[in-house]
Amino acid sequence: MSSIQERLQQLLDGELDPADIADDPTLVSLADRIYGIKIAAVQPVKARDLTPQNPTASVTEIAPPTDMMIEVIAPEAPALDLTLPANPAKELDMPPVPKRQSNTMRWVFTAGLLVSILNLLGVFGYLFGGLCDPNDICPSDGATRINWASIHQITSGYGWSPSVLDGSFGIPDIVAVVSTSVLMVFFTRGK
Repeated sequence: MSSIQERLQQLLDGELDPADIADDPTLVSLADRIYGIKIAAVQPVKARDLTPQNPTASVTEIAPPTDMMIEVIAPEAPALDLTLPANPAKELDMPPVPKRQSNTMRWVFTAGLLVSILNLLGVFGYLFGGLCDPNDICPSDGATRINWASIHQITSGYGWSPSVLDGSFGIPDIVAVVSTSVLMVFFTRGK
């Protein structure tokens, strides 16, 4: 064993006096923590700065002399009763389970997706086709899809286009379907 380990073992066994450990700040700190012995503050000094010490130097104890073999026992905590009741459902008050409230935004975006898909299929041409001026290209001529970019011109032929069933769709239709789908999924997922 090394010298440090031997001295530590001697400190733990209570074989060292305060005078024996006064020159070692680590052992002084351990003695203070383990046994509560206060020894005069030791200033740590690097090995290069050490000067030969007088072996007859006296060690001053701050506290009155104590026996290093004092053991402090904490008071016992009261015993916990860990037995389970016979029927825990009757004796334990459980907090109410919160009901999941309906999310109105989920329904708004679901309706938006439905409207976008129905518009692509040309359903609104049959519902609102009567608004169009008969002299223009209107739903009666096969243009049954509302142009989202020209929705303000729904009474003229500029507000209508052929449906996706005829192979026609535009960027506003794609944006409407994708954005309402993403937002519906975002608001539908659980929190």
